[in-house]
Amino acid sequence: MADKTRVEAPAVTAKTRGTGVLTMFTMKGDPIKALSGFKLPAGAHVAIVSGKPESVSAIRKSVRGRVVRITEVVERAPQHTQVERKPLVDRSAFEPDARSRAMLEGVRIAQQDLRDAGGAYDLDQVRTLLHGVSRQAIDKRVQDGSLLAVPGPSNRRSYPTLQFNREGTVVPGLKAVREALQTSNSWAVLNFLSHPDARLGNRKPIELLKSGQIELVLEAARRHGEQGA
Repeated sequence: MADKTRVEAPAVTAKTRGTGVLTMFTMKGDPIKALSGFKLPAGAHVAIVSGKPESVSAIRKSVRGRVVRITEVVERAPQHTQVERKPLVDRSAFEPDARSRAMLEGVRIAQQDLRDAGGAYDLDQVRTLLHGVSRQAIDKRVQDGSLLAVPGPSNRRSYPTLQFNREGTVVPGLKAVREALQTSNSWAVLNFLSHPDARLGNRKPIELLKSGQIELVLEAARRHGEQGA
């Protein structure tokens, strides 16, 4: 039997846990009168369905002792097509622009230059090579350009190894090269020194400096600086 508080289709079919299918019929009008004289087929059952708490309470009292099983069914609201919502935080606002990405790529290239050039010494290692000179003396040489230093881990200075001769002395001509390049950017100086240059017969400027050919390197550096490379 069906409570009038529910409006359902004439027949509802639902799958059960077994292999069969459960079909529920909702009677029109007064279900008591509708079932009068009705012969219930084998395997069929009569159920009373209600969605109102007050009706459920009244039904429990009326059919007490005559009910085989009471089952509560939770109805879920129909799932409508979800409208895609924009996130509260616009992630695109945090993406670096082309100029910022180019700066980042420049740092990566510079770090690769350093790696290819043989890495770098830290301050204590440079002091050892230069026979215990003071920190102040090293700082002065970095500032005037006669010693090349690049930002290292924790923003501490690192000193590219390519600028030292085998005996530990600093390659001459570094200050003049920086002036010819017209830059104070240590990464730019390192890039110039460590890469083969067509103006030098595809030889690396640092190799010519070590062999004493400073003027050839300075001429290439001037032309390099004039081109803004």
